[in-house]
Amino acid sequence: MKSKLTAYSPIFLILILQLWAVRAVGQCAALADPTIKTGAVSTTLSGCLPLNVAVRNDIKDATSTRHVFDYRGGAVNPDSLTADSIHVYSKPGFYTIVQFSEKDGQKYLACTNVRVTDTLAPVVEAISCANGAVQLVFDPKQPTVYPTYQVDWGDTEIKGYPGFGQKIYYKYAAPKSYGIRVRGVHTPGQCRGTVTRLTFVVPENLEPPAITEARMRDETKLDLQIRDSLAVELLLQKGSANGVFDPNGQKLDKNQKSVTSTLELPDRACFRLQPADSCLSELRSRPICASDFKVEGTKDENTVSWKIDYRPPGTRAVIQKDGLDWKDVTSSGTFGSLVDREFICGKEVCYQLVVSYEGFTFYSLKRCFTVPPDDCEVRPPFYLPDAFSPNGDEINDLLEVKGVIASEFEITIYNKWGLAIFHSKDPAISWDGKFKSQNLPVGSYAYTVRYLDRSGKYLNKRGVVYLLK
Repeated sequence: MKSKLTAYSPIFLILILQLWAVRAVGQCAALADPTIKTGAVSTTLSGCLPLNVAVRNDIKDATSTRHVFDYRGGAVNPDSLTADSIHVYSKPGFYTIVQFSEKDGQKYLACTNVRVTDTLAPVVEAISCANGAVQLVFDPKQPTVYPTYQVDWGDTEIKGYPGFGQKIYYKYAAPKSYGIRVRGVHTPGQCRGTVTRLTFVVPENLEPPAITEARMRDETKLDLQIRDSLAVELLLQKGSANGVFDPNGQKLDKNQKSVTSTLELPDRACFRLQPADSCLSELRSRPICASDFKVEGTKDENTVSWKIDYRPPGTRAVIQKDGLDWKDVTSSGTFGSLVDREFICGKEVCYQLVVSYEGFTFYSLKRCFTVPPDDCEVRPPFYLPDAFSPNGDEINDLLEVKGVIASEFEITIYNKWGLAIFHSKDPAISWDGKFKSQNLPVGSYAYTVRYLDRSGKYLNKRGVVYLLK
C-alpha cells in the first residue's frame, strides 16, 4: 500500500505534521463539554507497520478508561469505545486516539496523534558509471518515502544517505560482482523498511556510444544511425571540426536507434553523443562530421568538388558514380575537384561522396545530371587536324587528337595503297609521320576513327590528313 508521504519534501512533511496536530486538537475540541476536563494520555507517537501501541492514562487513579483508536471527527458512538489499552495498526497513515476516563466523579478527555509509516522496499536500480563506479537511481514515485536510506555496497562498506534524493554515486576498488542491499530508515535503530537486493557487476570497460552512419536527407538534414551499448539516455551535441561542441543537445531515448538532425555547414556540421547522466558523461562518442560535396555540369563535362574538414587517421574518401566506386580521393587532401567527360549525353549520371573512418560512414547527397537530348550533338567528341608537318621544327610535328576524348577510341591511318601504317587505341599516342621508323613522303593519307559518341552509339569517322615537310 502506498504511503501518503509519497513525493513530499522534508519541509513539506514538517508542515503536514504541524497541520495534522492542529487538526487533531480541533477534532478533540469538537468533543469539548464544559463538564469535561482535559485529560492526559501518552503512547508511541510513530512507528512502522505493523505498529503495536500501548496507551497510558497519565491521570493517577483514573477509572473507566476507554479509547477510540481511529477517531475521524464528530460525536463518538459509545459502541465504538473500547477498554483495551493496546492496539495494532495494520495500515499506514495518520491516526487520532481519543481517551475518555473518570476520577472522583469528574469526566476527562484527552487526544493524541500517531503516525504509522509503511515499510515497502525502495524502487531502485544500479547503473554502471565510468571508471568502475555505480549509481543507484531511485524511482521518483517511491511506494514509501524514507528520510534516510541505508546502503550496504557489498564490499564491507555500509553507509547512510539522506532521503528524498534520486541518485547515489559510489566507486568500487576492483571490477567484479557485488551484492547491494538498499533499505529505507524512518527511525534509526527502530523503524526500517524492507530491503531491496541488487546484483551489480563492475565491467572491465564500458563501450562509449557511437554514430555509425550519417546520410544526407536534403541540403539541411542528416539521418544518423546510433549504437548505444550503454542503453541510457543520450545527448546529441553539435559542433565544428575543431572540436568545439555545444554542451546542450537533443535528448535521445535509451532505445533510440536513429535520429534526424539539422545540418549547418560549416560551424555545426559535426556531431557526437554524450550520456545524459553525469556519471557517464565522460564516455562520449568519437565525433563525426559531414563533408561538403558539389557537382557542376555542362553538356560536355561534369566537375565534382569536395571539402572534408575532419579527417582522422584511417580516413578513406571515395566518389561513387552511378552507385559504383569511381575515384578514390583519400590522398587528395582536404579539398579538391575532378572533371568527368565519360558519360552518355541524354542519360542521367549520379555522383556521391562516401567518407569512412573508425566504423563510421558518411554519405553525401547524390548529385545527378542529365544533358537534355536537344543539347546532345551527334558529332565527334574530338578534333583531328587536316594537316601536319613532321620536319623537326617542333611546330605541328605530330598528328595529335585533341578535344574531348571518348571513352572508347580507335584510329587507323592508311597509305595510298590502303596499307595500314599507323594504329592506336590510345588517343594520347600521336602519329609522327613514320612507318617502321622511316619518314614517309609528302602526300595525303586517309584515316578512319571508331569511337563511342556522347549518345552512347558507336560511330565511324573517315577523313584525309595531309603530310607536309
